Amino acid sequence: MAYKQTFENCFSSGGEQDWVRTAFLKSLAQTEPIASSLQILKDKDRLPILRLPQETDDLDILAQHPFVADRGFKRFVVVGIGGSSLGAQVLLGLRGRDDEPYLNFWDTLDYHVMRPYLEGKKLHSTRFMLISKSGSTPEIMAQTLMVIEALNADGGREAVQRQCLVICEPGDNPLGYIADKWGIPRLDHDPDVGGRYSVLSLVGALPALIAGIDMKAVREGAKEVLADALVNPEAAPRVSAALNYSLADISGVTMNVIMPYSKQLEPLTHWYRQLWAESIGKEGRGTTPLNALGPIDQHSQLQLWLDGPNDKFFTLIINQEDDNSPLMDVSIADNLPALDYLKDHRISDVVHAEAHATAKTLADRGKYLRCIYIDKLDEHTIGALLMHFILETIFTCHLLGVNPFDQPAVEEGKRLTKLYLKGEA
Repeated sequence: MAYKQTFENCFSSGGEQDWVRTAFLKSLAQTEPIASSLQILKDKDRLPILRLPQETDDLDILAQHPFVADRGFKRFVVVGIGGSSLGAQVLLGLRGRDDEPYLNFWDTLDYHVMRPYLEGKKLHSTRFMLISKSGSTPEIMAQTLMVIEALNADGGREAVQRQCLVICEPGDNPLGYIADKWGIPRLDHDPDVGGRYSVLSLVGALPALIAGIDMKAVREGAKEVLADALVNPEAAPRVSAALNYSLADISGVTMNVIMPYSKQLEPLTHWYRQLWAESIGKEGRGTTPLNALGPIDQHSQLQLWLDGPNDKFFTLIINQEDDNSPLMDVSIADNLPALDYLKDHRISDVVHAEAHATAKTLADRGKYLRCIYIDKLDEHTIGALLMHFILETIFTCHLLGVNPFDQPAVEEGKRLTKLYLKGEA
């Protein structure tokens, strides 16, 4: 397996009975029929997110798409928000910051972010991926109109067609209408793949392939975790789902903190936050996801975590891989004794030490803690982590008795936004 998870202080030890452990074992047993149901859905191809990990043909086709194969453009903008953007950002976290081609994500309506790409040299050299599953997301529609207006004013209809690509559900919807009207190439977003679950689909794969990410390896990592979870009663996603449910039910845990000790994994925390919040927060149930980054948040949130209420389940993701930074030379500071602890260490040594120190401190304070250890941060590992958290979320939702795939409360906000802009609310 591409990762290993361990737990500290997650089972109560006081009293004659260990209520959390009892609840955990009961919940873990309840994951068996859930796994059986998921296997049936997978076999009948009724849940595409469980089919995607074993597929490669679609990736071969995507690799030939002009947006991937044509190297005439050095800049790309992903015009998407939430699930239409966050998954791809996780995958691109594997790249170096200066790697070409450059991909920018407009997961904001801040015009100061968008404006530089809508004029001058950047406009000429940028391709735009316009992504909305429903084809009607207000933020994406607003940005789409701006992009087409700028390209049309600069190079006419030909520029719009050459530099834009639309991804939305098939059928009639505003984004699809615009694509057809302007002759923009259009790819179909699978209606049965929810936005927050779309990272392994073309929504994540297309930007990743443009960036040179090995999507087959990503899916292979996901496939490995999925295959284990469907047959192994003690598979990591099932264990963590049962524990999530039990800690919330018995120990009053109301928040899930996820903190990787790797800047490259920071996008994963934002992706996880949406996945968990939109999936589990229903009918007055669910826990609140909090994303953090180590070691930065040791200097902002750790005080509260250690000395505040014990209502959080912590997940530290620790990359044990060494970097290739030079050994630190403390002679630069005249061999100050105060810096002796850094002598002949790499940057990764400092990060590893801080991660393990934080884990021990949390454990010593009696905090509910999970550590996920990875030996190498690559496509296979990213795929495994993505599938782990997808399955952990699905299993936990079923244990709570809520639908992992809908988001009924969010739709009301979208409806009111449109009414406010029309002056009808």
